[in-house]
Amino acid sequence: MMNKQMKAYRTYQQFLQTLLTICGCWYMPTKSGKSMYYWSICVLLAMISYTMMSLHMCYILRHNLKVMMKFVGITITGLGAVLKVVTFMINRDSLINYHRTLNNLFEEELMKNEKIQTIIFSPLRTIYTLAYTYFAILVIVIFAFFGSSYIFIIHNLLHLHLSTNYTLPLSRGVGWFWTIPNNFLYHLHLFYETGLITLGTMTACSVDSAFGFYVYQFSSTIRAMTFAVTNPLSTERFSDLLRICVVKHQKLLQCRNTLEHVYGPIIFWHIVTNAVLLCSLMYDLISGEDFRKGIYFGKWPNSSLNHHVRTNIILIMMQKPMTVNAFFSPVDVIMFTNVSISITIQFNKKKKRQN
Repeated sequence: MMNKQMKAYRTYQQFLQTLLTICGCWYMPTKSGKSMYYWSICVLLAMISYTMMSLHMCYILRHNLKVMMKFVGITITGLGAVLKVVTFMINRDSLINYHRTLNNLFEEELMKNEKIQTIIFSPLRTIYTLAYTYFAILVIVIFAFFGSSYIFIIHNLLHLHLSTNYTLPLSRGVGWFWTIPNNFLYHLHLFYETGLITLGTMTACSVDSAFGFYVYQFSSTIRAMTFAVTNPLSTERFSDLLRICVVKHQKLLQCRNTLEHVYGPIIFWHIVTNAVLLCSLMYDLISGEDFRKGIYFGKWPNSSLNHHVRTNIILIMMQKPMTVNAFFSPVDVIMFTNVSISITIQFNKKKKRQN
């Protein structure tokens, strides 16, 4: 059983390393160190090109707000990829030290007895399932985005005919700053756009999944240390064991600071852009005029809601906005928790009265 879990962990570790390498975000030194650095620059330039083309599409479609909002989401993806590649390039040395320290601590705990291995591997299945599912969803999205164009090309090739009578999925033939000729260059633009979309989505998958992997290593190392302190062996002195744990804890604090410094801007970016994407999705699902009428003329104060529920909604709306500082301090979710609990309590009370 332990061998299977160990193999699953190594596979998961190699999977993330491969994704980070493809996206130019792998920071550990390799035999081809210079070429890896140049590859990171190439990925960065490609993501900048992707973002510029998406912004140009937003400008072209500025008179069609519904379609433009779709390209706003694509632009946000490109900007997020640029941010992640730049962040990993700037903090490469810090990430190298971080990886060596945390990975060594994790491997040291992993090489101990079978009980500690059981504790360490208990949340592994959940973590790698999330990463693999995220990757699979993105692959499906990529195929759905470009599938029709490639199916059209393959169908024509089967009939010994290669036509450019299809629309480029990303630029739609007008997103570039030049006119695309109807020859083989048209197909090259399709392949290039496919590469841009693939790099952008895989960068998001690799960097976001790496954060989950690091959190897993953190939590598993701490759980293993806790078990070792609370269940010392008969041959171990508690004072020596405690001293070792304190030293490890200091190293983990340093790793925590590095992780917070690297992922702080990325987390803050996700918080802001998720709000924008939710708004664009709402606008895409509901026509703008109906959405405006629903907000301003819904007559919810005169609805059949319990007056206690209406009072709580008004009080919530009067609260100050929930502040989030993802750079150097934890996210404050106290207000969010209180709001959720309040709504749940009121809903349960109403349900009991109806019963």
